[in-house]
Parts: sequence; C-alpha cells; structure tokens
Amino acid sequence: MKPELSSLWKHSWKLGRRLPFALLASSLAVGCGQPAPETSETPAPSAPAAESSAQAVDPSGNLEAALGTTLQALEGDPARPVVESLFAIPQGAASKSTATVFQLKLKSNRTENEAFRGGTLTMAEGTQQLTFRDNGQGGDAVAGDLLFTASGTFDFVELQAQQQRIAQAQSQSPTQLTTAVFENRQLVRTVPVTALSPQFPVGQPVPIQPIGLASLVDPARSLIIRSPGVVNDPTRTFDPCTGAGNPAGKWTFNYLMTEMANQPFTGVAPSTFVREWLRQWEQPRTINGFVNPPRTSIAGNLIGPWPKLSSGELNLARSPFKLIAIVNRLDLAGSNPAYGSGSAGEGRFIFAATTGTGSSCYTVPFLVILEYGVDKNGCAAIKSYAQQWQALSGLPLGSAAYNAALEALTEQFAKRDLSPRKPNRSSINQVRTNEEWLAHPWELREFRLWNGSINPNSFSTTPPPILGLLNSHTVAQTPDRTTQNTLFPSYVNANAAAIVAGTYSVPLPWSTGPFRAGRSVVTNPVATPPFWSQPASVIPNRQARHVFSLNTCDGCHGDELGTNFTHVSWTGALSPFLSGALTVPDRADGAPVRTFNEVLARQTFLDQMANQSCLTTSFVNAAPAVH
Repeated sequence: MKPELSSLWKHSWKLGRRLPFALLASSLAVGCGQPAPETSETPAPSAPAAESSAQAVDPSGNLEAALGTTLQALEGDPARPVVESLFAIPQGAASKSTATVFQLKLKSNRTENEAFRGGTLTMAEGTQQLTFRDNGQGGDAVAGDLLFTASGTFDFVELQAQQQRIAQAQSQSPTQLTTAVFENRQLVRTVPVTALSPQFPVGQPVPIQPIGLASLVDPARSLIIRSPGVVNDPTRTFDPCTGAGNPAGKWTFNYLMTEMANQPFTGVAPSTFVREWLRQWEQPRTINGFVNPPRTSIAGNLIGPWPKLSSGELNLARSPFKLIAIVNRLDLAGSNPAYGSGSAGEGRFIFAATTGTGSSCYTVPFLVILEYGVDKNGCAAIKSYAQQWQALSGLPLGSAAYNAALEALTEQFAKRDLSPRKPNRSSINQVRTNEEWLAHPWELREFRLWNGSINPNSFSTTPPPILGLLNSHTVAQTPDRTTQNTLFPSYVNANAAAIVAGTYSVPLPWSTGPFRAGRSVVTNPVATPPFWSQPASVIPNRQARHVFSLNTCDGCHGDELGTNFTHVSWTGALSPFLSGALTVPDRADGAPVRTFNEVLARQTFLDQMANQSCLTTSFVNAAPAVH
C-alpha cells in the first residue's frame, strides 16, 4: 500500500529536515537560491554561554552518530507528482463555499508519478485539507488511473474576482496577456491567458490553472530593490563613507548582525559575533575534509581599519558595510502550500564592504549576503505576505510610504526571536560572501549558525563549530573542484534522472570520498567548456550535466552562464541573468540554445502566489535551485 503524501511529509519533519519543495508556476524553479536546510526542527537548545565559554562539538562524538546517518539518508528529495490538469466541479450555485468535486490528473508519461498511482494526495485549500484519491474509494471511479478525486468546498466568488482581474489587465494591455512556464530555470514557453466566463454552471468542470501576470509586478519595487531612496534612507541605513544616516537603522549591518547574535538569548555580544565571523578568513578551515585556505589580507583590508570602541572591540555602529540591495526571494519557498505547509522563501540584504575615507571612500568587491528564511506556514499566511510585496509595486519607490511598507516586510524576517526552533532563534538561513578583494581568484563562502540539532559534519571540523556563532559551512550543491574527473561524473551518471527532475542534493560524501565543497572559486567565468563538464562519452545525459553545473555556485556565478561572478555587484549593477531575457548556447556542446529570464520568473511567481488559489501550486514538481 502506498503511503499518503501527508504522512510522508509529517514523517520527514519528525526526522528533522524541512524538505525543500518549491512552488513555481507550471513545474519550474528558477534563480540562485538557498541551500537545502539541514536543521532539525526541534526547539533550539537553551542559551549557550558567551564567547569565553563557547562550546565546540567534537564531530567524532555521539552527536555525529545520532545525526549523521539520518541526515545523510535525507540528502535527496522525494519525487513530486507531476500534474497535467486540475478541475473544480461545482455541485451548487457559485458562492464562497460551494460544495465541489475536484479532479486532479497526473501525467501518465512521467515515471515519478508511478509512486503515487493507486494512492492518495493530501492538499490544502484555504483552511481545509483535501484528500485526493486514486484508490477507487471515496468517490474515485477507477483505482490506479492517475485521476485523483476529492470532495470539499471551493471559493468560486474569489475565482470570479480573479477572472475580472485578468479581464481588466487585458483591457489595459495592447498585447495578449501571457503567463510564463519555466523548467530548470529555462523559459520553455509562454501561454496565452484569457479570463474564464464568470458563470460556473453546476456540474461543469472549471479549470484551476497556474497563472501569474508578470506585468503587474514591478521588479524594481517588489523584487530587487536598489533605489537610492531605499539603500540611502537616512532613518534606516548608514553610509560608512559619508557618515550619513542612522547607525542603528533597521537596514544597517549593525542592526541586522545585532539581531542575529541575539545576545539576550545567546550571551554573545554582537561585536564578538562579528569578530569571530571575520576570524574565519585568518586561519585555515577544514570543511568536509577540504581546506579553505586563509585570506590573511582581511586583517589589513577590513579588520584593522574598522572603527573600534575604547575597549578595542569592533564598533558595529560604524561598520564599513554599505547596503546595496534588498531582495525578495519568495520564489524560493521551501515547501508547497498546496500540500499543507511551507515557508515563504527568503528575504535578503546585500552589503558591500567599503574602503577609504571621505571622498576617497568607495565600495569594493567583497559582498555579504544575509539570507533569511521567512517562516510563514499555510496558504493564507504566505498569500498575505506575497500580497504585501506586490503592493509595493503601487507605491512611489523610495517614498516615505514605500519605505515604511518595506520595513514592515523586512521586520518579518530580520528581527530576533522570530524562529524559536532555529539557532539563536534567528530566521537567518545562511550568510554568504563572494569576493576577490582579499585575494584571487573569486571565492564564495557560506556561514551558518549551529546548534546541537544540526549535523556538524557539514561545518568546519578544524576548528569545530561553536554555539551562537556563524561557522564556516559547505557550499550548497557544489562539489570540491578536486573531484572534477572522478566523483563528479560518477555522481551525475548515477543520479541523472533526479538531477533533471530537480530532486537531488549534493551529498557530503559520495562513493569513495568527500564530495561537497567548503568553498567555491571561479577562475575563469567565461570558460568553455565550463568547469563542471565532461565529454558525452563520460557523461551521456547532457541535460543532467547542464542542470548540475548550473546549480553549482561556480556554475551559476560563472561559466555555465558566462556570468562575471556577481549577479548584484558591489556597485549595485545587475548581471545579464537578472536583466531580462538571456539566450545562452549550451556552454559545453554549443547546443541546445536555452533562454533564461530570471526576473520574469520571479514576477510570474509573485503574482501567482498573491492572487491565485493555493491549489495552483500543485503544478510544481521540482525543488528550487539553490543559488
């Protein structure tokens, strides 16, 4: 007997890992995103001692034995159902709670759907849980035909309003409205959108379709916010070059790191929290068996010039980091609300280090990205959050009203104590850096908070992780470069189907040795073939090669796209990947030619999540890209 998806979902939570299910219109996941969480969703331990008595875990001890096997078994994600169509059949007059029969058809030509044949799927619609059956019971006509049936209620009044919204948008558009469809970040087609008739006769199937109207989302106001009126807001930001602004403003490096340190809970002073983070460039760090070499110029470039308090500690109020952008990554939602739960993706702050003083002060290629999980669960909460982001598109960019509304959003993930189950009770998922200011080549590192519920093997083991602090961590979905000719091709060949389906996660070890890297470097961002490539005689599945390479840090930020390492630079400039349609011939083989449009994908998804039924997210079958 096949288990219910809802039971699998609950079981996964018990095992301690939030599975990174995405939700994006018509089976896609796009953009550089977040790594698969490795945390256990058990309550955080009691407050650790301050730095003087900070505790380190011995990764050879009992904690590894308790956590390592379980988390390793969960490195890959289960297959998701691949949906062909979804219909709601009203059993009475249209109302906000019409008795309805639902029919969900899975694609018969997708092998991953065999796992669901003859079983049940439990999905959320509003406050109700709908059990879709393919077992010949509860109204299902034929067992095992991949046509699932459920009974419940549906808000046809809201559906009518959605059709009126589409009709109004079409009346204001000189061209046919469309919604975009993506697979593995690639734009595969656009689908014409036409409003349905507002009349829904009893017994007549009504299609429930994933529709996102990208034209109703302004990316400069709702997705990637770089306006001077925002990043130089005198009440919320601080400019270390001019001294203008509020050193304790809600969008300053000082405020955000202070909230992340959460001294009342951890006992760790914010200045200590930041200094210990910077120390990780001063000495080697062994992560998953690979050594991150020191970049000792951080002492002269950053730590030495950093303004100090009279005690000699770093003065965070004068932090030499300038805000470059605030980024909405709702598209990285970690699980699908159609299946009953899920976070609302990530919210991010991008800072650039500065050097010099006065008129000789400027930003440098040392970027720090604070990537927060947005802990919203259930469709209503996620939809409300999405609507707040979309509402920004209707406000004057950088105005008092706009900035106040944006602060109300960022405070939903940036302030302390929002995530009691996570380390430091902070919503931070990870802190990433990408830089070539300290040394060459370009290097990307990742840091995470640690507590006793998290597998220590993915952190630095020499020295080991410390409670309450940011610790060096493996980089997501990226092998160490020493495995290019050995473990890399064997892993891709053994996991080609999962890679193409987006249900894989690069493991810590693979086959005969450690695999996932402790850092990522880009030596030549336009190399052809790209670094993560082998001839077709070695890796026959060329789509799997491409997807794998694109999901690595150095592929996404380098040679798989021809990107010059940053997607948002230290001056705020956007890469071609974030600047509209980008057509790229396969970097290894020359063909096929793929079209990417990251911003369009994010626009489409935000509009869909803010305005459509949660059931439309059931069309998603792939996990999000992780960079």
